[in-house]
Parts: sequence; structure tokens; C-alpha cells
Amino acid sequence: MRITKRALVPVSFVAAATVALAGCVSSGGGSSSDASGTGEVTYWGAFYAPTTEEAFQEIFVDGFNAESDASVDMEVKELTTIGQLTDTAVSAGQAPDIVYSDGPTSASDFARADRTVSLDDYAQEYGWEDKFLPWAYELSTVDGEVSSVPASYGSMALFYNTEVFEEHGWTPPTTLAEFEQIAQEADEAGMVPIGGGNAGYQGMSEWLLTSVFNAAVGPEKLYDALTGEASFTDPEFVSAIELIESWIDKGWLAGGSESYFTTDDTANVTGLANGTTAMYMTGTWTFNSLGEVFEDPSQWGWSPLPSLSDDVEPGVFPLAIGTQLSVSTDAADPAAAASFIDYVAGDVDRALSYTARTGENPPPLQMSADQFPEDVDERTVQLYTDIPESTNVGYATWTFFPPKTNAYLISEFDKVVTGDATAEEYLAGMQDSFDKEFDAGTTLVPFTPPSRAGQ
Repeated sequence: MRITKRALVPVSFVAAATVALAGCVSSGGGSSSDASGTGEVTYWGAFYAPTTEEAFQEIFVDGFNAESDASVDMEVKELTTIGQLTDTAVSAGQAPDIVYSDGPTSASDFARADRTVSLDDYAQEYGWEDKFLPWAYELSTVDGEVSSVPASYGSMALFYNTEVFEEHGWTPPTTLAEFEQIAQEADEAGMVPIGGGNAGYQGMSEWLLTSVFNAAVGPEKLYDALTGEASFTDPEFVSAIELIESWIDKGWLAGGSESYFTTDDTANVTGLANGTTAMYMTGTWTFNSLGEVFEDPSQWGWSPLPSLSDDVEPGVFPLAIGTQLSVSTDAADPAAAASFIDYVAGDVDRALSYTARTGENPPPLQMSADQFPEDVDERTVQLYTDIPESTNVGYATWTFFPPKTNAYLISEFDKVVTGDATAEEYLAGMQDSFDKEFDAGTTLVPFTPPSRAGQ
């Protein structure tokens, strides 16, 4: 499996961020662990490149099989369809022993449908509460019980071609005015100003929405909406969607509404590499693909998201868990499955050796910067050094939005792109979906914004 499909920070949060992101999890009942198990574990993997698959096989699968009494049998699936394949298999009772989710949102759905088991006993056995960053551990619980384990994390960022930026005299934007100035000049130069689109994977739309919500609405307002203290129909959210609409109308985003539906992630990354796309706001899982696509891998750069409104501080990092692993209720040996999950996500040195070889985002473990191997790309080290030092952190939709609201956010956004729904109509439907889940008690618990620590 691609451990960083979406992805955040392998270093402990410090100062106010540490306080703000800390969470308490009560220990309930759950499945009974039996040492590390001795059976065979079925596991589905999906990878961006053959070299990534090879690294995962060697470091995790072969390593586990050599060191454990249990064994793992990995079946490789297509990266773009593994989520849907898993959903179908879970619904049919034919899931592999280890169940993949692309974040806590979908993992919580499986848990509430009793398709995955409680991992409370295994969490205690392997010390997961102490291993993982508090906010990530908290998101791995459903109704007070640990139901899944985070296997990767990252953030959203602005990616660009350093050579192209130097040629045009551009520097990474920090304000909306600077961002749109580059977009205007890129448009005049015949480039696609802002990468985007959802061809092949409709969920690409939430990468854009996560970036804009955090950079234009801001973490504090998002927190209020996610805790029921504000509404997604409030003016800040309307303005954020209208900002995206303006980029579509100008032909800046993905080249316009028609090409939005024919442009995929590969086209956006390739556009950066060949100089036909100026900027692309996407996830840090892209570190891997950029290294594969750029002829000179030193020529891609990233910067924190710019501020897209006067009310938001530049450089917000939306926290995002990219892969969440659970154990199927139909698993023949749950203890063996939990043991492999810990082998993949619970060891700092092993996880970072995989990051060094592939560029994939590591799990949200308690780490320090000096634990990174020397061969980890310096741009990766920069990200995982900058985020823990920042108190300007926010919320990725697939990590903090409840399942049905997140599904609505993705599917109904197509109507905004085509002009068949206004910003107000789109957001009213989102709020209606959220209200139902909030009232049912199925929303996730977001960390308190660091800016409100101690309040």
C-alpha cells in the first residue's frame, strides 16, 4: 500500500502546539490480543512506482516475515482504485485482514458499521498512545475505543518549478494578491496558472478545498464549524468557494471548467516539470511523484500555503492523515494483523528508512529531527521540521470531516465547477449533511487551534 496517499509531522509539537494538540483517550474493552499471532495475514498494497513497491516489500513485508512467527501475503492493487476496492470488499465481507482507509473519516465509518475490530488491547500492548502524536491517536478512536492506526501523515503545500519561478522573477506567494499576480502573469505567458482537476479520482477536489478552506477561512473558523459553533454557510466559507469560482471563470484553475474534469494528478505534476503549469496546491505525498517526474529532481520546490484572505495568517499547515489501517472483523488472526500494523507504523527508524528510499510521508510518530537519516531529501526534513514549530496548523477534510459530509463535499463540488450550483447552495447542502452527523454523534474530534491554547 502507498503509505502516504494523502497525508503529517514526525516531530513532537512544541510549546503551545503541544498543549493544543494533546488529547486524552479512554481505554475501553475490545478484542483480545494473543502475543503477536502466528497466522497468515492478507494485505492489499498500492504504489506510485515500482521502486516504491520494492522498498515496501523489502522493508516491511520481507522484514516482518523474517522476524515474526506470523507471515504477510501482500496483493498489489491499483493506487487510484484501492479505496473503492476496499469499500466494496468490506461491504461484501471479503476484505483482506488489514483494511485500508485513506484517513480517519472512512476508518470511522468501517468501525461504526462493525466491519473492523476494536484495537484497544493491541494499543496497550504496543504502546501506541505514547508512540503517536496526540491529535493523530485521538482521531484513531471511535466512541472511546481505538479502531485504527495512522500509517502516514503530511500536509498541503504549494508546489512549483524553481527554474520557472526564477525565469519569471517570481517568489513563492504569501498573500492572495501575490498568488493572483503570479496566476495572471502565468496566464499571459500561456501557462496553466493553478493546477487542479479530478479526472480519474474525484477526491482530488478535496485537496483543493482543503487548501482553500484552511488558507481563506482559517483554522479557527474551521474548528468552530467542526464543533457546531459556526456554520459552513457563514460568509467566510461562501467567499472561499466564490474565490475558486473566480479562478475557474478566468480559466486559471486547471485551464477552466471543461479541462477540470479531464486533468488528473499526473498531468498537474508533469505540467510543473515541463513548465506548462505554474503552481499546484496539493498534498505532501506529491514529494514522491515529483522526484519521479522531474528530469532534474532538484528543480521542484514547495512552500507553505499563502494566505488567501486578510483574516488568515500565511503559511497554514492543514494536518492530514494519509493512510489509516484497521483489522477486519473477518480476520483469521487479528493479533497477527495488529502486529504487522505496528511493524509498518510503529517504529521510527523503520518508517524513516522507507521515507529515505521513497519520499513517502512517514507515520505521525513522536520523533525528533535528528532521527532522520542523512539520505532523506532536505525538502522532506524541512517540512517535518517546520510543521512542529508552527502554531498555524489546520484541518484536512478527509481527516477531520465526518464521512457523509466529506462524501458530499467531494461529489457535489462538480456542480460548482460546472456552474450548476452556487456557493450558497453547495454550502447549504454541506451544512445539512454535517448537522445530521453532528446530531447523531458521528463527527470526529478536532484538536483545539494552538492560537486558543490556554483559553
